[in-house]
Amino acid sequence: MLALLGIQQNLSAEQKQDLAGALHQITPGAVTAGSFRIAGLPLSDWLVVASLAFIALQAAYLIWKWRRDSRQEARDARRAELLEKAAALEGQGPA
Repeated sequence: MLALLGIQQNLSAEQKQDLAGALHQITPGAVTAGSFRIAGLPLSDWLVVASLAFIALQAAYLIWKWRRDSRQEARDARRAELLEKAAALEGQGPA
């Protein structure tokens, strides 16, 4: 790549190594940004889509959690009521 730019002869071995390291660090970000061009959407639009999906997941989790908690509270209330009735019946005993 450096030969294509015509600067390979003028660089020291350390500079070439630094450039190779920088290229290695840049590549994942560039590939990621390029791959997000899927479906013709730029990266900024994909971030909006991902944010909306995350918000929808959070909302779904909260709804599930609230329904589960409500059902658990109803079950606990029913259980407490049955225990009170059982205790009242035991207290009466046979006549």
